[in-house]
Amino acid sequence: MTVNDRCKAVRQHANLSQRAFAERLSITGSSIALIETGKNNPSDQTLRLICQEFGISYAWLKEGKGEMLLPEDEDEAVNRIMLGGTDFQKALFRVMSRLPDSAWEELQRFAESLKKESGL
Repeated sequence: MTVNDRCKAVRQHANLSQRAFAERLSITGSSIALIETGKNNPSDQTLRLICQEFGISYAWLKEGKGEMLLPEDEDEAVNRIMLGGTDFQKALFRVMSRLPDSAWEELQRFAESLKKESGL
């Protein structure tokens, strides 16, 4: 797999069109098209932007070494998933992500009772 193929793989992993991917990097869509087709190679600056914006390993993107994604700590993951959420929403998300199955079952019963009481 070439660096061009790996750039395309990052875009596809992010589930973005070439245009949306380019916008996130502040470059033109045609630049991405040329990179993905192998007509142009990405500059080192572009590679670093991709890594920074999408949490990609530079060694993987540049040379195909190691894993594509950088490991995320819990705070980074919650902030990415809950982008724009309040501190309370993020804290609630953290708590809920750690619930055992039995607690989920109890939470489901509680939600169903709220639904009945509210007439939804």
